[in-house]
Formats: sequence, C-alpha cells, structure tokens
Amino acid sequence: MTAYSGTLKSTSSYSVDFNPERRKLEKDIANHEKRARSVLRQAALANSDKLIDREILKEVIIESQQRWTGCLMLPVTILFFTFYAVAASLHEDVAANHLLEAPVRDTLAPPLDKDEEPLPGTLQFVNTIPEAYDFIQGVFLPLFLSQQDEFGKPLEMKDLGTIFQYNQIKGLIIMEQQRSKKEKCKEKVASNLWCYPQADLTKEPHGRAFETMAGGSEAFYTTAVAPDVPILNCANEGFTVQGCNPDPAMTRRLAPLRDDLAPKMPPGVKKDADKYTYSFSFAPNATFAQTMQRFDYLKDRGWIDSQTTQVTLKAYYLNYQLEVPRLQTVKIDFYFTRGGGIRSTISFMALALDTFIYPASYAFDILFVLMLIASAAMLSRDAFKAISARNFKSHITFVNVVSWASVLIGFFIVFLMVSTGQSRSDIRKSIAAFEGVASEANAYGLAAEADKFANYMQFVRVAIADAHLLFMIRCFISLKWQPRLAVVTRTISKMSSDLTHFLIVLIPTFIAFAIAGMMMFGRRLQDWSTMPSAMSTCFKISMENEFRWRDLSSVDFFTSLLWVWVFVPLVVLLMLNMVLAIIMDIYQEVRREAGNTMTIAAHIKYLYMAFKYRADWVSHDALYTGVSDQPATLSLLELRQAFPSMPDFQGEYLVAECFNKARYMSRCGVDTSVTAGMVAAIHVSLEEMLNDIKTMKARGWLGMGFEIPNPGERECVKDILTSVAMQQHWMKLTQKAMSGLQNKIEGIEEEHHESPHKGSPAGAAEGVQFKVGTE
Repeated sequence: MTAYSGTLKSTSSYSVDFNPERRKLEKDIANHEKRARSVLRQAALANSDKLIDREILKEVIIESQQRWTGCLMLPVTILFFTFYAVAASLHEDVAANHLLEAPVRDTLAPPLDKDEEPLPGTLQFVNTIPEAYDFIQGVFLPLFLSQQDEFGKPLEMKDLGTIFQYNQIKGLIIMEQQRSKKEKCKEKVASNLWCYPQADLTKEPHGRAFETMAGGSEAFYTTAVAPDVPILNCANEGFTVQGCNPDPAMTRRLAPLRDDLAPKMPPGVKKDADKYTYSFSFAPNATFAQTMQRFDYLKDRGWIDSQTTQVTLKAYYLNYQLEVPRLQTVKIDFYFTRGGGIRSTISFMALALDTFIYPASYAFDILFVLMLIASAAMLSRDAFKAISARNFKSHITFVNVVSWASVLIGFFIVFLMVSTGQSRSDIRKSIAAFEGVASEANAYGLAAEADKFANYMQFVRVAIADAHLLFMIRCFISLKWQPRLAVVTRTISKMSSDLTHFLIVLIPTFIAFAIAGMMMFGRRLQDWSTMPSAMSTCFKISMENEFRWRDLSSVDFFTSLLWVWVFVPLVVLLMLNMVLAIIMDIYQEVRREAGNTMTIAAHIKYLYMAFKYRADWVSHDALYTGVSDQPATLSLLELRQAFPSMPDFQGEYLVAECFNKARYMSRCGVDTSVTAGMVAAIHVSLEEMLNDIKTMKARGWLGMGFEIPNPGERECVKDILTSVAMQQHWMKLTQKAMSGLQNKIEGIEEEHHESPHKGSPAGAAEGVQFKVGTE
C-alpha cells in the first residue's frame, strides 16, 4: 500500500508535466490525494509490527505524562473521599441514632405496609380535631409522662420521666399553636360565612368562658387546694400569646427563624412566628392525674378550634447509655388545611453532646484534614505554575474547578464541625441549669437551645451529605487517568449530547403525562394531588412498572385505561429503552476506540516498574524532545538507538501503546466521507495513469530514455533490449555460482538464519529488546 501511495504521487506529478492544462484539476484533488495517502499510510502502519509513526509516539508520550500526573492525584482523591466518608459516619453514628429514635417513632407512627390502613391511636390516623385530641391524650402524653415502668410498677420520684428504660425526659412537654384571624368572607357568594385566612395570624386571646366549663369559675383552675397544686400556673394559660410571663424576653418559644428559611415554612407561619404562638406545657414530675387535668382544661375550653392553623408537640429526652450522652428532640406538627382535614409530620434530631463519639474519629479527622491540605497544596502549585507562565486560563478546566470546589467545601465542612462545639457546650449548660433549678424559665431555655441546635445540625447534616456527592464526582473525574476506567467516563461524556437531545423529547412527554395524571387522579389520591408528587409517581411507575390499578380505575375507568395504555408503552417500554440503547451504543463505540488498554493491574505494575527503574527511566520531556528529531516513521532499532539507556519495560510500554493507537483504523474503520474522498482520488489518479500510458505509447516510449515512434524500428529495439536483459540475467547467475564455489574452496559454510516470528518485533534488528506481540 505504501508503494502504491508513492505511485499515486509520482504519477500525478508526471501527469502535470505532460498535461499542463490539467493543473487546475490536480490542485482540486490534491487534498483528497493527501488524505488518501495518509489513510493508506496509517493502514500500512497498522499492519506492521516493526515500524512506529512518530506523531503517534508523541501522542503516547503526552498521554503518558498526563496519566502520570493524574495518577499522582488519584490516590489522594480516593483517600480524600474515603477519610471524609469514614469521619462523617463516625461523627453522625447513624446506627446509634436510629436505635435511639426507633422505639418512639414506632410507638407514635408505626410503619405501614403498602396497602395497610392506619389504626386508631396512631399519628397517621389523625384527620380531625377530635382524633388529634385522642392522639395527644391517649398516645403522646402517656408515652412521655408515664409514671410506671415496663412492668406496670410506679416509678420513684427521681425516675419520673423515664421512657423505654434508658431515656430521661429533660425540660417540659410543650404544645404550641398558631391561629389565623376570623373575619367575614369577602366573596359575595359566601358573605354570610366566616373565613379563616391562613396567611393572616392573630394573637388575640381565645377560648370558652370559665363559667361555661366544668369548674364553673377561674378560681377553680388557678387556686390550689392542699395538698394539690393549682391546675393552671396563671389565668388563661395557653390561650394568650403572653403565657404566664408578661416579660417579652421570656415569651419566646421558638428559635429565631432566618430569612432564608422563611419561604420553607408552612402557609401562615411568619418570620416573627413566636409573637403569634400560644404555648402550653406539661411537667414530667407532676402526677399523671394532674397532667390529665391540665389537658382536660385545654380540651374543654376549646384550645384547638376552627381558627387553628398549626399545632406543634415537642419533647426532649436524654440518653446516657450509648457511647456519649445524646439529647433527642421529638417534634410533631399538625397542619390544619382549609380544605378540611389535618396533615401531620414527625421529625427527630439526635444531638450528641460530644463532638468526638469514638476514638477513631480523631484519627480519621486528622487524616481527612491532611488530605485536604495536600489537595489544596497540589492545586495551588499548579495554579502558581500557570500564573508564572502567564497562562492562567490553562488552569481553568472542569477538573480543576471541581477539585477547587471540593477543597473549599471540605474546609467549610471542617468549619461547621468545629463550630458545633460551642452549641454542644450551650446545651450542656442548659441541661445543668434545668437540673439545678427545674423552673419553667430554665425548661423553656433548654427547649430554645435544643431547637436552635437542632436547626443548625439539620443544616450541617444536609451539607455533610451533599458534600459526599461533590467528592464522589471528583473521584469519578479522576478515574479518567486510568485507561480502562476512562471508558466509563468517556461514555458518559460522549453520550451527554445525544442524551440531552433525547431528553428534550422525553421531559415534555413525561410532564404531560404527569399533568394528565394529576388532573384525573389527584382529587382522589394523595400521590397525584400535587405536581411534584405526580411526577414522582410517574417516575416510580417508569422505574418499577408497578402501579395500583384498582385505585386508578375506581373512577373514570376508560379514561384511566387510556392513560395507562399510552403511558406504559410509550414512556416505559419505548423511551426508557431508547435511553439504554443510546448508552450501550456509545459504550460499544468508546470501548472499540479504546482497544486493548491498560488494566488496573497493569497500571499498578507500570507505576511499580517506574519506581523500580527510576534511575534509568527516561523522562517524558526527554522522550518528547528526542522523538521530535526522529524521522516520520521510525523502527524499533532507531527507537532503541535514540534512547540506549531506556529500560526494556518502558520501551515495551511505549511500543504497545503505539501499536494500539495505530490499529485504531482497523478497529473502527474509516469515516464514510474520508472513504468517498479517497476512492475519488484513486479513481482520478488511475485515469491519469491510463492517459499517461496512452500518451507514452503514442510517443513510442520504451524506457531507458528511448522514444521510437516507428513501429518497425520499435520491434527491433525491443529484441535488442530483451537480449541485453537475458545476458544480464545469466551474468548474475554465473557470478552467484562462482561466489558459492569460492566459499566452498575456502571452507566457509554459508549460514542461513530463519526470519523472526511475525509477532515478535524484537527480531526486527540486532540489539532490539522490545518484545511486544501483535493483537
């Protein structure tokens, strides 16, 4: 093929000499001829195990240098992620927190199976005001204020407030309420009705008059009758926002709400929500009868009514049996929707009172900080080099941006963890103050500190969890420096374009089905009642291919049937499988392009050999400079002569990588546009060759400078040239026979050497040690 490409070149030049009028045509096809010669040359080198293309070798050297630099960062990146994950797990201690909150959660809101209905007395069952009262009176208060142990025996005074044997209630059991205003409806169709706008809160006193209640007067609830204590701490307790303490500084019940969290609050909850909060509490050291009297007072006087917007139940208990003391917060929120009914949520937050739970936390925290400093140092060094070279833009790459972001986020996480130390100290002081003087002020102070710390820890834990994703992306990007692992990253990179265009079709289709499902099913089913929930349900159906057909088809059977029959075949069967087809097609293409790349084991061996032969290992800069002075195509012997001290392993690696790159064309083929141009160039060149042969024949060209137009004379000259050629052939045979006879006379036996195996380029020339087989 190489010889033929040379023929194309020489014939084209000959054609120009003999046909000046076609010079313009030759220029038009020059680019195609050049491309054709390049393709033919690459094809010839791909089938050769003795020659290396200089440009391919330079590419291998550059990639090897980048791979070496990337591999130095890869262990740091992996250790960075590993140490962070272990350190975060030790600090969070999720398993212990689960053990701490699981008994309370299962008691208040037991988990339900897929089709299981909630039972009375559970949080999920609450949907009306009487059911809310029954839950508080029958489940919530007995759980946290029980005065009996698990065997039904009365607890001693010092053990009051003990739940599940190892947990002690700290502070008060607090109930808080927010209420909306009561005003005449503004719409004409409802002008005779009362409206309760959720956005407008009120702080006016409310509740039935004492005279209409069982006690008959205010004194019955506020006056103590020995040896009992009064039912209320003050008149109108729980029915005014001031409570029993007129000091505004002591009326705060909720932690301050930041501006950034205000949009996240439920409807009707304002930034200054503490000014609109009606609070009531229960003491764990009071008798259960006194607790029920206080609760009956709330219930009889109508603490929860039509104006109620939100009710919050809060409890705090301390566990001292696990590795470190933990203050567990329990919060239940009831949201009274103006469409009727009650929606509830329950949340827990375990607050460890020590920053370091396990001794191993010290070690992994230190290791993570060291990896963080090492990453920052390496990135700073690269940035300084780029600035010194006045080429800082070269440092701004996607990899470096992600790396810098991970380093900055890492330092931010360290700052957050250090800052929690002060909050833990404040919690300890509040617990000590309450244990010293069990007053209502100290109890509310403990609750405020616990709520503030719980809100802060919620932010910290979300930040820690999200940081894992960023650090994982950094690890994922670093994998591209390992050739075999880079196949995965390159697949994701190459499929992004096709997948983006496909998502332009898929997403509107998906949203359309979600909106249609919300319109058809949302009035009956909570899973379809909002746009986010409808999209989540559609996504679940797409992934699991499971749905509750009985619930969907209970109303409008044929409409539901049409939705399912269109959604499942179109989205689930067709479009999602097209996504898989796109991914697999691009993966096969990338895998084919990569060829026989280096495995992880081979890469580890390469790093080990580079360290072992570091004294003789030729640097990448020296390799690149030396190769630049070599011819366009160099043999293995020339490579060995250019770098005589190169270890055999390094040479074999370079040759193997060059062969793998050179065989790219045989693996992936040639682009159709290149093929068309190459065929066109060959066709035109063949036409030129035929025209040149016809012209030479017409002029009587016989070679060796003879041009004899006369046919008779041409035949005579042909005979003479044939005789001369025959005489030269016999003279060569005679000379070879004489040389053989002379060698035999002198006693010298001719040595015959077998040609080397095709797969071993080591026999290409004497002294070459590179032993690299063909694919």
